[in-house]
Amino acid sequence: MLSVTLVLLATLFLALGDGLVPEGCPRLDVPGDMLTQVLGAPVTLTCLDGELENNVTIHWKLEDKSIGPQLGHREMLGGKLLLKSVQYDDSGNYTCYLDGLPVRTLPLLVVDPPEEPVISCRRKSFVSSVECDWSLQRKPSLQTKAILLVRQVQKEETFQRPCHYLQGLQKFSCHLNLGEEDDSLYLVVLCITSGGMRKSSKAYQFRGYEVLQPDPPANVTVTAVNKSPYRLNVTWKDPPSWNSIYYRLQFELRYRAEKSKAYTIIQRKDQHSLIISDALMGTRHVVQIRAREEFNHGQWSKWSNEIMGTPWTETKSPAAETASFISTQVPPTPENHIESHPPENPEGITNTLPVPGSTHSPYTFLLAGGSLVLGMILFIGIIRRYKKKLMLTALKEGKPNMLPPQSLGQPIPEKPQSTTVLFPLIPPSVSVSSSEPTNTPGHIRKEIVDSQSPYDITNRDYFFPR
Repeated sequence: MLSVTLVLLATLFLALGDGLVPEGCPRLDVPGDMLTQVLGAPVTLTCLDGELENNVTIHWKLEDKSIGPQLGHREMLGGKLLLKSVQYDDSGNYTCYLDGLPVRTLPLLVVDPPEEPVISCRRKSFVSSVECDWSLQRKPSLQTKAILLVRQVQKEETFQRPCHYLQGLQKFSCHLNLGEEDDSLYLVVLCITSGGMRKSSKAYQFRGYEVLQPDPPANVTVTAVNKSPYRLNVTWKDPPSWNSIYYRLQFELRYRAEKSKAYTIIQRKDQHSLIISDALMGTRHVVQIRAREEFNHGQWSKWSNEIMGTPWTETKSPAAETASFISTQVPPTPENHIESHPPENPEGITNTLPVPGSTHSPYTFLLAGGSLVLGMILFIGIIRRYKKKLMLTALKEGKPNMLPPQSLGQPIPEKPQSTTVLFPLIPPSVSVSSSEPTNTPGHIRKEIVDSQSPYDITNRDYFFPR
């Protein structure tokens, strides 16, 4: 049922549109006796209708300029003037002279067949007029005129509005004044006439709110946020043609990285600034904004011009870059942790060796070389210390095998005893065969007693007390 209703309404609107121009568009400012011809077509102008005498002299003038017998695309044949391919500069009043006396004047208008007009209407704000325009594909002739036929459907009123040609924009523009709250239904038809040729556009219907389309936002700026490498601050203003005192706008912002084709879209109502928080660090971004009435009346505006912006990027001084390079190339360890300072150069000696492609100071390489030498010295010292430790361990393990066996608890001399034996001053208090217990193991005592030595050393504990 709904589809049938829509079809009936469309048919009715088309019928109303055709009723605006029942006899076609009106003829505008063209005299009835004027001869018109299409651009590039031939034209023949006749001086007299009857035959001319042989001794009669005939010549033609265009305005005040004489036309010779043969001048390019103009040719005289008897009493007739043939224009093979008329151009715009061929338009004017042609006068035929017979023996020096004017006989006839013929006005000629060279016209270009008008294009098929296609009309569209828009309204920049509630307080501005409705602008209906038609953009041409090629420049029209000077004789081309246009008018706008308007019909108010509810009141069944029909009237006309003049249209003006805007040469810079190459379009015809017509204006229709409406009230701020006028949401009535209108039908409009654009009529074009060029000389004797007339054409009309198809009927265009609209309501006062439907054709509302603001201009793009103005003064769009994109700036970096200090110390925020992923943020951009975007600001803008309402277009000058919008009355922002009583009516508000909503906005839609889209942005992308310069080398990307995918946009991210954010919508805001009644705001004129926004923070982009997911920008790519160090990358230029493209930002655009468009506007629409806050209650979704009408259409979105066109996108604003592309504005470029780059997030904040930290700038490092040469000294900071050198310190950063050293800290990443020579990490400190517990063994070789040394506070590194740039080497002093009191005598002002500079490094004369060229380093292709290097952006670092010569002190960097001097410090790196010094660290390498220090590491080698430490490595050699550790190796020598470890070797000395191995030698001491080997000596300690091999020394007991070089000494004579001794009883536990007896002092161990560092060197072997000499062969000289001292006689005791006090004779032993006990005999060899005495069974007095001692702390010396029995097998050592027995070994001493059984020895063939002529000296009695059984009383050595007297000289070497334990």
